[in-house]
Amino acid sequence: TDDNMVRNLLDAAAMFEENCLKQYPPVLYWYFVQKFLDPFSWFEARKNFALSAAAWSAVGHVIGLGDRHSENILMDVKNGECVHVDFDCIFDKGLNLPRPEVIPFRLTANMVDAMGPTGSNGTYRGGLTVAIRTLRKNRDTLLSVLEPFIKDPVIDWKRQRAQQQNRNNNDTPAESVEAKRSIKVIDGRLRGVYNLRNPNKKKIRRTDGYSVDQEDEMSQILPLSVEGQVHRLISEATSNENLVQLYVGWMPWV
Repeated sequence: TDDNMVRNLLDAAAMFEENCLKQYPPVLYWYFVQKFLDPFSWFEARKNFALSAAAWSAVGHVIGLGDRHSENILMDVKNGECVHVDFDCIFDKGLNLPRPEVIPFRLTANMVDAMGPTGSNGTYRGGLTVAIRTLRKNRDTLLSVLEPFIKDPVIDWKRQRAQQQNRNNNDTPAESVEAKRSIKVIDGRLRGVYNLRNPNKKKIRRTDGYSVDQEDEMSQILPLSVEGQVHRLISEATSNENLVQLYVGWMPWV
């Protein structure tokens, strides 16, 4: 029943909090303290970390960059900036993994801890707001750059091998249909629509204010303000009810 599904997800989130987050408390804050010894370099490194993480978060969400486990997010030890690697899992391919990556970007407790007393509500939120606003302002330019990917033979648009032989009624290759769908999703995000669909939405119901059942369809259609979009993204990225659904190798407690 729906009540059982809600209770199971709540129980899982509570166990994640108790057995993972409390057992492995954040320590990235102390890395900055020990690595950057004088106050100025420490402050600058922490600011660089928060701003670069915000920029990568915005871009990563828009293009559907997944597989953001800890080995794919590096750090420049000289200035504290985030450096992302491995861009194979783009255009929301992470949603089609055996354990779907249902968060918009990586923003774990360790990352928030490194951002100082204000956490994700200080420099990071400001940087993410500016980045999202800039991307939305340049929507047409970004889409014109992304549209050639529809014809790019290097991009594997097929989500399953069985799709290789599929064709729709107009004899359009399935990968072309998928490419156009991905561009449409990106266009929606650049308009402020939160359209990251959880493949397990029919199996679970959340209780943190964001339902994933069919009654919440309007939230998948109506565009948000820049500030509203930023708030929704941070809430989704830090929700224990989302993090507990991720693959263990993603290590959401790190």
